[in-house]
Amino acid sequence: MEGSMPQEKVYEDAEVHDMNDMEHGSSREGSSSKELQNGAPVVWKALSVIIAMMALAYDISPLDLSPDALPVVGWLDDIGITVMAALNAYQQFAKDQSALTVRLAKYIKWMMVAVLVIAAATIIGLFAAILAFVTH
Repeated sequence: MEGSMPQEKVYEDAEVHDMNDMEHGSSREGSSSKELQNGAPVVWKALSVIIAMMALAYDISPLDLSPDALPVVGWLDDIGITVMAALNAYQQFAKDQSALTVRLAKYIKWMMVAVLVIAAATIIGLFAAILAFVTH
């Protein structure tokens, strides 16, 4: 009675799509979705331009977190902030938001933010400790 049971067919090359893919008519691998190809929203692009302008203003400003008179250390904050602003602008203006380079730029940018915040807290803590030591 082997012939009486229905056979289950296996399709090895079939792709499984979710409802969003079916509605938009795009596949995951093709990445032709509007969200992936048009880049970031205009608001984020405008904000990245403002951040880049603020980074350049910080670079030319005489007021710095670490004074530029200190060799190498004085320029690290300027370079870090400028590179973060450039990575942010690249991330926001890239057409394919799912590209590997865009994701790497995002992760490197946030790692640099963390390093600069830790460096700023350390420098402020050192100045506070020196001030407390000198005044007592």
